[in-house]
Amino acid sequence: MEILNKIRQRAKEAKKTIVLPEADDDRILQAAKIVVEEGLAKLILLTADANLKSRADELGLDLSSIKVINPLESPLLEEYSNKFFELRKHKGISIEESKEHMSKFVNFGAMLVREGVAEGIVAGAITTTADVAKAAIYCIGFGEKIRTISSCFLITVPDCAYGAKGTFVFADCGIVPDPSPLQMANIAASAAELFKLLVEEEPRVALLSFSTKGSAEHEMVDKVVRAKELMEKKYPELVADGELQLDAAIVPDVAKIKAPDSNVAGQANVLVFPDLNAGNISYKMVQRLAKAEVVGPMMNGLKKPCSDLSRGCTINEVVNAVCTTAIRVVENK
Repeated sequence: MEILNKIRQRAKEAKKTIVLPEADDDRILQAAKIVVEEGLAKLILLTADANLKSRADELGLDLSSIKVINPLESPLLEEYSNKFFELRKHKGISIEESKEHMSKFVNFGAMLVREGVAEGIVAGAITTTADVAKAAIYCIGFGEKIRTISSCFLITVPDCAYGAKGTFVFADCGIVPDPSPLQMANIAASAAELFKLLVEEEPRVALLSFSTKGSAEHEMVDKVVRAKELMEKKYPELVADGELQLDAAIVPDVAKIKAPDSNVAGQANVLVFPDLNAGNISYKMVQRLAKAEVVGPMMNGLKKPCSDLSRGCTINEVVNAVCTTAIRVVENK
């Protein structure tokens, strides 16, 4: 799809270094082959597999341009264990526990990003979202601008006239189960920022609900209304509105009936969900039923970029995650 081709080209021009801590999974090696052959990024692979070379040869992956690190034998292991201990000792962690944490490749990879050896990390093919998020939060750390960690997806639906020619950002779909109004406002701002970076168009943010402009009364609706009020105060530069039902948010004809005075209704390209149930179910439904191209989840609110992967990810999804992560490095220079 056009937007993903543009993202790959931008990643190719950026030439950033991305660490992949799950080289034991053949999907990662197959994705690395595409990344290397197309020059999309410089890669660091983490593995303790003595048979990596033979596996790579079987897949046609040339390792000559890739840095391969075995964290368990790396001289950086002790250094990073000590640094992690300093970061977490206020939580009562011991040096032995710190070494145990750094022996987990996703944590070691996140520390490579913190220390500037790599510029972004992509993980999740064999690691849970919870463990990827913990590695990112503990090692990379919170960003200065928006201190709510969340995740979002870039979703491109074929033959779709809504959004940005079928392209949307969905948030939050993987981190915050039941965001407060403030968290929802922060999630919306992060998602809008990412949409502008990746799609290179102005974000129009819809705070979604089962109600449109007071059509229903419930505390769940009240939360979304409050989030909109907070957005107006904290992020007045953003075009955002809520509460909006999905059809009112993206379908112009419905918007004219349900929210005729809204500056977002019928035009939304960033969809912010009221809770994780709604967000996670919605992105998977669109992906499977509409055969949408999905990139993410991309984590927001960190000092440096991290992309999570679904454990059911395809090779192409890994490649796209590497490219979007590389582009985000450019923004975070």
